[in-house]
Amino acid sequence: KLLEKLLLQRDHFTISKQNVLHPHQFGLREGKSIKHAFRKLLEVIEDAKKREHYVIVISLDIQGAFDNLKYDIIRKELRNLFTKCNISETLEDILSNRKVAIRTGGRPAAWEQMQGRPQGSCTSPLFWNIVADEILKTDWPKEIHLQAFADDFAFVISGGTRRELEQHTSFALETFKNWTDKNQFNISIKKSQ
Repeated sequence: KLLEKLLLQRDHFTISKQNVLHPHQFGLREGKSIKHAFRKLLEVIEDAKKREHYVIVISLDIQGAFDNLKYDIIRKELRNLFTKCNISETLEDILSNRKVAIRTGGRPAAWEQMQGRPQGSCTSPLFWNIVADEILKTDWPKEIHLQAFADDFAFVISGGTRRELEQHTSFALETFKNWTDKNQFNISIKKSQ
């Protein structure tokens, strides 16, 4: 855990300096807070209202996000963000040779860990943000704004007519669903609105 913290501290500096992660991820990042997230949401809503658009806000929560992070997906996103450099190699090493061990019936059983992050792991927030970065960086039309606070996503969708609003909403939700399916995430119906 200490080694992870030291490596992460160095990597965080480089990631922040290079401005690698999308600015609309407000959770689990130094210098960003829930206040910043709400301020941005209100700004986008006000802008749509000034244009006399219909507006809808949709909140989506990823169920068990940290438990369901797949290592192969994290590795792929690391390679997309950092072309063969010390940061991606170091972070990929953290995912290597992880074993889960339990005692069953008096005998030990062990297997390679392929998903999920250990409770309290200091790398969990960064790995989540790296995977979530893909959907945030989608080339959304002006009428669709997406932002996140950790594993909670918020869409602000607008349209000049109700029909346009419905079309933009369908497109946004379909695109988001494709991303969750690809990454094997489920949306928490209870926590989404």
